Amino acid sequence: MVAQQFEGVLERHHCLRIEALNEPFDPHRHEAVSQQPSNEYAANTVLMVTQTGYQLHDRVVRPSQVIVSAEAPE
Repeated sequence: MVAQQFEGVLERHHCLRIEALNEPFDPHRHEAVSQQPSNEYAANTVLMVTQTGYQLHDRVVRPSQVIVSAEAPE
């Protein structure tokens, strides 16, 4: 319940969570911590979010730490 209230306060001040899952990797909003081969997703797609990022208006306060897909070896 406290976490929901905290999220509400952040949203009221226009500090929004960066949605990254299954999105194309964007180095301005995401920080890649690892790559993982995948046959299911195109290369450079976010497979997993390890730490949520936030942006205040148009400025990134903390980038999302993500695991990014890579081409699967033949």
